[in-house]
Amino acid sequence: MSIEDDEILQGFIEESLEHLADIENDLLAIEEGGADIDVDLVNKVFRAAHSIKGGAGFMGLTVIQNLAHAAENVLGLIRSEKLVPDPDIVNVLLLASDELQQLIEDVENSNDVDITEHVEALNTIYEGGNAPQKPSDQQEEKKEAPAEPEPPAMEAESTPIAEEQEPPKAVAEPAAESTPEPVVEQTPEPTPEPAPTTTAAPAAVSSPDVKPAAKKPAKKAKSSTHKTDTSIRVTVSLLDQLMNLAGELVLSRNQLLQTITSGDVRNAEAVGQRIDLVTSELQEAIMLTRMQPIGNVFNKFPRVVRDLSKKLSKQMDLTIVGKDVELDKTIIESINDPLTHLVRNSVDHGVESPDERARKGKNPKGLIVLKAYHAAGQVVIEISDDGKGLDGNILAETAINKGLITPEQAKAMSDKERINLILLPGFSTAKKVTDVSGRGVGMDVVKTNLDQLGGSIEIESEIGKGSTISIKLPLTLAIIPCQIVMTGGERYAIPQVNLEELLRIPAAKVKERVERVGNAEVVRLRGNLLPLIRLSDVLDIPRTYYDPTSDEVNPDRRRVVADRRSKSSPLSAGQAPEERSKEQAETPTCKREDKDRRQSPASALNIVVVSTGSMKYGLIVDRLQDSEEIVIKPLGRHLQQCKGYAGATIMGDGRIALILDVSNLSRMAGLTSLDGTERANELAEAAKDAIIKAKDKQALLTFSSSPNEQFAVPLNQVERVEKIKHSDIEEVGGRRVMQYRGGSLPLLAIDEVAMVQPLADQDDLLVIVFNLAGKDIGLLAIGPIDAIEIAADIDDVTLKQTGIMGSAIINGHTTMLVDIFEIVQTINPEWFADHAISETVAEEGEAPTILIVEDSNFFRNQVRGYMEEAGFNVLEGEDGVEALQVLEDHLDEITMVVTDIEMPNMNGFEMTEKIRRDSRFAHLPVIALTTLAGDEDVAKGKAVGIDEYHIKLDKERLMECVHRYVKEAETV
Repeated sequence: MSIEDDEILQGFIEESLEHLADIENDLLAIEEGGADIDVDLVNKVFRAAHSIKGGAGFMGLTVIQNLAHAAENVLGLIRSEKLVPDPDIVNVLLLASDELQQLIEDVENSNDVDITEHVEALNTIYEGGNAPQKPSDQQEEKKEAPAEPEPPAMEAESTPIAEEQEPPKAVAEPAAESTPEPVVEQTPEPTPEPAPTTTAAPAAVSSPDVKPAAKKPAKKAKSSTHKTDTSIRVTVSLLDQLMNLAGELVLSRNQLLQTITSGDVRNAEAVGQRIDLVTSELQEAIMLTRMQPIGNVFNKFPRVVRDLSKKLSKQMDLTIVGKDVELDKTIIESINDPLTHLVRNSVDHGVESPDERARKGKNPKGLIVLKAYHAAGQVVIEISDDGKGLDGNILAETAINKGLITPEQAKAMSDKERINLILLPGFSTAKKVTDVSGRGVGMDVVKTNLDQLGGSIEIESEIGKGSTISIKLPLTLAIIPCQIVMTGGERYAIPQVNLEELLRIPAAKVKERVERVGNAEVVRLRGNLLPLIRLSDVLDIPRTYYDPTSDEVNPDRRRVVADRRSKSSPLSAGQAPEERSKEQAETPTCKREDKDRRQSPASALNIVVVSTGSMKYGLIVDRLQDSEEIVIKPLGRHLQQCKGYAGATIMGDGRIALILDVSNLSRMAGLTSLDGTERANELAEAAKDAIIKAKDKQALLTFSSSPNEQFAVPLNQVERVEKIKHSDIEEVGGRRVMQYRGGSLPLLAIDEVAMVQPLADQDDLLVIVFNLAGKDIGLLAIGPIDAIEIAADIDDVTLKQTGIMGSAIINGHTTMLVDIFEIVQTINPEWFADHAISETVAEEGEAPTILIVEDSNFFRNQVRGYMEEAGFNVLEGEDGVEALQVLEDHLDEITMVVTDIEMPNMNGFEMTEKIRRDSRFAHLPVIALTTLAGDEDVAKGKAVGIDEYHIKLDKERLMECVHRYVKEAETV
């Protein structure tokens, strides 16, 4: 039959690829079951082969039909339990399914391919029940070997994987099948063709009599790309949603046209908001059509691990978690090769041989875990193994021998930096090159490919226990949120996935905050040194500055960011005269008056703190603008060699803005993860106090109640912030309230309790909404309002009073810290009459004793006050060492431990581990208090035995938890 109907052919291809998408994992499951045959699973694979055979016969694709029929015969024997599927038999079936996939992907040339070897192997099994060993082994070696004789860019599987593997469609059960018969090979001998440019690398077991398949690689690649891009599966419910949103958009358009025609300006704003809402929902729905489960990529790895472990004589288990996590189609297609390389490396280099593992006391069977999950708006993929791990010293020695780093650099590196050396180009520790890995290429290419996707890679390893490689990827590459900045009069976009924080240093503070170390410039940020890069320098844009006296923009002749009269850093101050740079030597020692342009507000330093992988630096720009969602457009050929750009976008005003590639910008500026280590080591001692302070940083919401006083409240206590007019406030029953979400929201002001200035009498007000004792309440305030993270010394004496727990210096202003719980309890004590806080701690006998472990005086005093107010007895320790001694001295008295995490001498994790290992203390509940608890910290705490995490200063939830555990202890 001639192939003329492209639409029918395309349908056959799509349906066949859907059948093959799961057949590999199904065959592996059949192999694992062995003699315990899962008839339903075998039936599923049998029907897939039968459907492919029938469709191919209808289309006149005789080669595909014959191969599918031969596989169907063997599966029929397994289904009828006349044949036990041992590994050799399953191996032949796997190789046949691989060949079927290649034939279907290049269907136009499929009838020219020689499949004699596969058909004979299947027929041999069908007739004799045994798999031919030699041909199967040859084909497996052929599959495992990379396609090119030259080192490939990625050590990936040579077997093509369909770009879109989707869940199989329901297939009608075929009519009664005839009794299977051995396939009579009908394929003519292929005509001789020039040797393909893609040939198998030398295999460990080879045979000169194996004929290469007569395929046409160039046509195949072209055909495959065309076919897999023509369709994508979308649920009907999503299509219905798109139709509804399109209808809403049409209605909004009609309203806008009518508004424009009538000139109703007041209604235009409402219509604009409606269009904005519908457009956002439509955008989100359209993006969902591109999302595909990462299982489409993960499903190939059981086969990869099986084949490689068999080839390397290793025993391996693969655990896959998170198959349903979805990513953009483009990213799914792009991560196949990097993940394949990493999994192969784990099998080849990571997991030891069974004998070596047995000598180390490990399970002879190694374990590889492939996991995907969502975190902070990104998708994280982890590849971990329980192998031998990476030795940083060996990696550093190899890098020195290859000339990649100097011995001085290696000496100054941390363990993590030594491990990251494996990401450098040309790095390899393999003793020999094999067709599995060890070519000195790969990991650097993995990193480059992930950088192009806007992702990052991090490596954690422990010698003798294994390694974990974490990959972070954006959800989509089509539309991404970005921070817009300006430099040299042009706008640029920085992807928010790379954005850590925005930093603005007032002009008067530049001399204090920015330091020069040799010729490098750094800024102190919460006790750490952050290297600085000026965007205009990297992009070769002339520097300018605004002169407030002349109101002009003039060229900036300063060669460095830091003011030349800035204080010297501890390292620069210790330099010998001959070690100072020429520029430093020429710096005048006299100082001019401070009243110059360096003090002008226009000379403030705007820094965008960005990160890429383990690298973090500050990018200096002229101005910071809004955050926007942008549509990524690829760069044209004339700009593709500009490494500092990841793409371009069209802004709302029609002008073009380039998207910055923060990873390449650091390379262009000569900044690598190896830079600054020695400098940081020398300055670490000087920054020690600041680092200790930084661990108690607080997330605060700052606001005002009057023009001259600033307040702050812990951000985790805030439910939301509402803007209101003064006229929205009602006086009912002697109390202020406002209408809120269908009810009345009680309102209060700080000056009702504390001795502070009264609430400003102005029309525009803010309401900060809290939820206490199960009820919402609003705190009246005025702007400016800001959410910050700060590690300030808290004074709990000077300004402490009812409703005010203390004060701190924040951004140069004395700021009072509001105790919202105490304010509400003072004004509305009846709210807490039946609450856990007001319950009698001990109805009879002595009150329970709580051990508080906290090195900060302020927080320790606060928590002690909570406990004593509730009637508990309190014992204290400033770190884990003191706490363990207190436990020894008061073993029979202590009911519970409330601890900080970051403490000197012994932290909360280590202390909890020791408590859980001691049978005398193991029963004690341990509650951790922290300022900002990340998911990793919480998971680590749970692992060592911490019962619950709570945010510091969240009195209500902490005391509820304490009362609950005390009651449980009394019951026991």
